[in-house]
Amino acid sequence: MNKLKTPFLWKKKRSKKEITQVLFPDQILKAFFHFTTDAISISDLDNNIVLVNHAFEQYYGWSMEEIYASPLCFIPEEYKSETKQLFDAVRSMGVLLTNYETIRQRKDGTKMDVILSAAPIKDETGKIIGASCITRDISERKKIEEALRQTEAKYRLLIDHTQDIVTIYDLSMRRIYASPSIEQLGFVPAEVTSPNNLQLTHPEDIPMFRDKFQEIMATKQPVHFETRSMDRNGNEVSFETRGIPILNAVGDVQNVMLVSRNITERKYSEAALFKSENTNKIISEYTDDLILITDKNGDILYLSPSHSRVIETSEHCRQLTFAEIHPEDRQTVIDHFHLLLATKEAKICEFRFQTKNNKWIVLESKGAPILTKTGDCDGFIIVSRDITERRHNEELLRKAEKLSVIGELAAGIAHEIRNPLTSLKGFIQFLYPSMNDNQQYADIMLSELDRINFIVSELLVLAKPHSIQIKPLPLIPLLENVLTLLRSEANLKNIDFRTAFAYHPIIAGEENQLKQVFINIIKNAIEAIDGHGEVVIATTLKDNHQVLITLTDTGCGISEEMIHKLGAPFFTTKENGTGLGLMISSKIMKDHNGSLEIKSREHEGTMVEITLPIVQDQIGSS
Repeated sequence: MNKLKTPFLWKKKRSKKEITQVLFPDQILKAFFHFTTDAISISDLDNNIVLVNHAFEQYYGWSMEEIYASPLCFIPEEYKSETKQLFDAVRSMGVLLTNYETIRQRKDGTKMDVILSAAPIKDETGKIIGASCITRDISERKKIEEALRQTEAKYRLLIDHTQDIVTIYDLSMRRIYASPSIEQLGFVPAEVTSPNNLQLTHPEDIPMFRDKFQEIMATKQPVHFETRSMDRNGNEVSFETRGIPILNAVGDVQNVMLVSRNITERKYSEAALFKSENTNKIISEYTDDLILITDKNGDILYLSPSHSRVIETSEHCRQLTFAEIHPEDRQTVIDHFHLLLATKEAKICEFRFQTKNNKWIVLESKGAPILTKTGDCDGFIIVSRDITERRHNEELLRKAEKLSVIGELAAGIAHEIRNPLTSLKGFIQFLYPSMNDNQQYADIMLSELDRINFIVSELLVLAKPHSIQIKPLPLIPLLENVLTLLRSEANLKNIDFRTAFAYHPIIAGEENQLKQVFINIIKNAIEAIDGHGEVVIATTLKDNHQVLITLTDTGCGISEEMIHKLGAPFFTTKENGTGLGLMISSKIMKDHNGSLEIKSREHEGTMVEITLPIVQDQIGSS
């Protein structure tokens, strides 16, 4: 092998013991040599390794004898030429080699990364007599560095491709880095990291941004906040930002990194949702519809405020029950719920409901299931509407239609009866002068014909609306006149009339029609009393310039089921009744802008309340 010529040669071949004595003048150096964890080798000018420490043998796995026999066994073939040139420079020119990274090979063939330092060895005269080499295994460090490099590459890839905008600021709040995602604002990274930084923060948010930056600096902790930026076109863009401090080796803040997520669409959605919720809240709070939401177990989750107004209670139960539903309608409602569960389709049900004030109202309810994504029922929403007034109006319409038919029939009957009545009355009057001894019978016949004519006229009340002669009437004399007319009949049945006329108003009305109303009601009261009893007639002045006439009897009363049918055409509780009296009376009251209401309990008696407008009232008593 050709050797590089060097100016320094061994004067004589020295033994291993002699070299050792030259190299280790004291025991301290020997201890360092043998017990250091770095691999140390000593080579002569011929590149022969003459000495290695214990760490060297552990590093590579070769013993000193094996290395002496093959000095370059631990150097991979591709690195031998490079190593020879480096060490020739050390031995021939005294070059110091420090922290040189290269590859070495163990006895088992595995390769390892090492860092080595080499220096020439000189004798007492300063001549180079060999070279020393200190080697350190840096394989683990290389693995860590590679792992770190790969991690940095992954994070770089993540930052470069994330939709979040990543920016880094120095301590003077100057932007020194911006991720490519800054392009969503219409800028490129170079524009926002140039010495003349563009101001991206919304002017109104700059003070808040500075405060958050100072908070990060002071606390050295991440901070969350929302801010607005301006894009290239001057449009506002909302961001949810996380500020993170970047600390140096001693724990001081070196930079601040901001990770910002565009939440503009979310903000728009939140605003739209808030508007929708606010609108729905206004609807649910001010609508008269009853809105109820339950879970699948029937526990009530929401009750609209209209429950307090319509059902007249502010106490909201927590469990859906059917206790307030009318017993006759309860099974129908339960069946609708079962059908709702089975079909999972909205259903409409109508039923009677009792309020907290024991008042029955009619509700029309539409129930719909709340379904999950899998189609399972998660609860119910029930929207109910009070249709009591609508049902009442429909009933009035049906009654009006019946009255119209009856009126037309009554008008036809009255017309047909009046024709023969005219003839009969005319011939009787014609024959009257010749009926010398029988004129009293003619008077009776004429009187009865007048009575028939009056009854026929009353039938015309049921006909289509016609004008009535309204004039001021004193109410009390009219009532006393009726009582006088019926007193004899009452006396026959041992029934007393008692009056309590606290007011003597002047009313406006048609006298004969009003008399007919009071006669019908008082006669009904007399017929309802079996044995001794009384009928009480009283007047009371109401606040709205009306007079209330109450007629109370101690008769048999009427059941709750029957009372709702009173006033219907041809409905009567009397054996020989026609069912037209109350119907005619109700129509007369309506024509007089008044009202007629019947309250009764079975076996306790009946009270009829008649309301009429007054023209003038006088306080009195009788």
